[in-house]
Amino acid sequence: MKKIKLLILDDRPCSYKYFEYICKSIGINFSVFFDWKQLINDSKGGEYIISLDNLLFGGIVNSRNLEFLKSKQNKLVIDEFLDFVESNKGSIFYVYGSLPRLLLNYTNRTEEVLAINTDLCKFFSNKIHNLLESYENYSIFRNEIEYYILNVRKEKLKIIDYFLSQLRLRNFSNISEVLIVLDDSQFKGLNFLEMKYLQKKYSNSSYNFHVLVGLDEIHLVILAKILGLKGDILFSSNYDLTYKSSIYEGMSLKSILRQYERYFNVGFFRVTNSNYYWRIFDGRYQRESSEQVKFFNDFQQFLNYFKDISYKDISYFNDVPFDCSVNVKHFVDISFANGASLEVLNYFLVNEDKFMGLDSFWAWNTLANSLGSSLAQHIVLQSFPIKNEYILRRLVVENFLESVYQTIIRYFAKLYRWSKKDIEEAFRKVLQTFDIKSFFIVDINLPWNRYFEVDIRTELKGGRIL
Repeated sequence: MKKIKLLILDDRPCSYKYFEYICKSIGINFSVFFDWKQLINDSKGGEYIISLDNLLFGGIVNSRNLEFLKSKQNKLVIDEFLDFVESNKGSIFYVYGSLPRLLLNYTNRTEEVLAINTDLCKFFSNKIHNLLESYENYSIFRNEIEYYILNVRKEKLKIIDYFLSQLRLRNFSNISEVLIVLDDSQFKGLNFLEMKYLQKKYSNSSYNFHVLVGLDEIHLVILAKILGLKGDILFSSNYDLTYKSSIYEGMSLKSILRQYERYFNVGFFRVTNSNYYWRIFDGRYQRESSEQVKFFNDFQQFLNYFKDISYKDISYFNDVPFDCSVNVKHFVDISFANGASLEVLNYFLVNEDKFMGLDSFWAWNTLANSLGSSLAQHIVLQSFPIKNEYILRRLVVENFLESVYQTIIRYFAKLYRWSKKDIEEAFRKVLQTFDIKSFFIVDINLPWNRYFEVDIRTELKGGRIL
């Protein structure tokens, strides 16, 4: 197989770490590039996964910044990239770019921003066929926030539109597919209108044009597509998929699965004895994982409660217990956003041997991020044998610890402005409370100097550092 080359979304560990671990676990030849110049100076050949947000802006944050969006360099970089594609005919390219999230990090006035988005969405809802022109002609702004929101969206849509039009014009045979993805949305958000506009305009192009909800996991989804899928996806779950709406994607779980069915050209079938298990929320709307913790003001008080949680009445353990005829090897918890359910975390901490027997565990971000990452790894491991058991176990352990952080520790860290040392001490207390013996934490970092992103590195006891 040809070497897979990734131009990452940004410098957060989630943009490259999971990719590296999955490739290493199956012995795939790969390279990771942090910037465009680094990639083009590398030897040609291979299969390329390209983040358009990195290519043009150096990362996702800059792609929401009006100054970067209006740069005259953007079209020059696009033309330079397309020249590189044309000169690299023996390679295959997979390109993905994002439509901006509704919250643009411009102001902390969240409710006002969402209300303005709703009003703008109503205004433009019948103008999808000429949406970009309608954005250009809109000139009566009620306030500075509305001006900024619409101009960011207009400039980003202009860039994506230019990129897609150039692809159509030059008719490349080695661009396999282009994905336009929606980062954090709400039902009837402006980015859904933009998605429909681009679908109508470019769905009949020579390359495969896809739209997906999500962002941070998309490079993993593309990796799974490159490596191939053998057959339909069978999964078990505690609830069916009816009336399950996510809080960040703006669409139902069933709609998200339909996108994946079209993208992978497979079917998803819920069965009672799959080794792939989905823990799904029981109500209509998914909630934040921190809501399980926010009633506690003291971390030790919470730990005393957490260690005694009973999982016996949780439907997962009744419906599909681990001692059934098919042993669960892949687990994704999407019962909450940005973390896992306390019952699941407790179960695996109490039953360390069952946790260390998993081949994948995901519960780290929004519904689309967690499910897409899980699907990608499940597909890869269905298609390729595991060649590096050690790195696979580290991926499982570090993903699980990230879920512990997002669900539990992050809440207290933000509440009390914990230092890195405080966070390390909190992890030590959790592992000590449950007498964990299979691994230990080597290092913890907050790569963007804020409490959401965390990078946890571990070593397995009796193992080796890679």
